[in-house]
Amino acid sequence: MYEIYTSIEIEAKKEDLWNCLVDFHSYSAWNPFLRKIGIKNLRPHESFWLLVQAPASLPVIMKGMILSIEPQSLLVWRCHLIHPLLLTGIHKLELTETVPCHTLFVHTEQFQGILPPLLWTMIKPRVYKGFESMNKALKQKIEK
Repeated sequence: MYEIYTSIEIEAKKEDLWNCLVDFHSYSAWNPFLRKIGIKNLRPHESFWLLVQAPASLPVIMKGMILSIEPQSLLVWRCHLIHPLLLTGIHKLELTETVPCHTLFVHTEQFQGILPPLLWTMIKPRVYKGFESMNKALKQKIEK
């Protein structure tokens, strides 16, 4: 399996983190990895597009669909590059309150398709750094 797993502890209420994560219109102001997300409604089966820019990579536009939502706790989507057979990712944003006003943000993605086995040594470090940069930017935005 091809997977990226990151996490970060953020000094904030789960609700505040959730509100920031689902405010897709503000991503371009703070998010260095997921630069833009175009979505009409946040609900299961909703289609959307996202502009992703991993470090040392050109920006790419991907198409996605919301798979699961648990308000203030979990957001899961599937996205693909050009065609689902080429590269598909299941992206998960999960929030767990550890103690009052402290939340663990877990940010993962599982990859499938033709490209991951061929290019994993190139894909993995770039995407991992992108996730880490997003996590740190979220922490900085919320804790300021």
